[in-house]
Amino acid sequence: MPNSNSSSSSANDEVKEELRSVAEAAANEFATPDKQEARAFLRERFLRVITGIVGKPAKFHLYENTSVTAEFRGCDIDFLELYVRNLTTPLGTIPEAVLRTNDVILLEMEKV
Repeated sequence: MPNSNSSSSSANDEVKEELRSVAEAAANEFATPDKQEARAFLRERFLRVITGIVGKPAKFHLYENTSVTAEFRGCDIDFLELYVRNLTTPLGTIPEAVLRTNDVILLEMEKV
């Protein structure tokens, strides 16, 4: 009578080995020097843009056909939140606020 534990064990080993090779191939493709260099270039450009617009007045077009204005102050590391000062809304002005980038359709600035 064949040992079912040994056959399922070898099948598990084959699946694990296949997963390892797929993960390794994906990691190698992701980490090629050209791709790393391109990501570094784009990240640096993005950070230069963000630091260049700090302190500038901006108009934010939001969902529900709403527009607000504020002074751009920065963003979090994942660019999920925008920090603003003197947020002017249809209901009044808020001295300091955080806008979720998921709520922003368009960010407008004059002469950056």
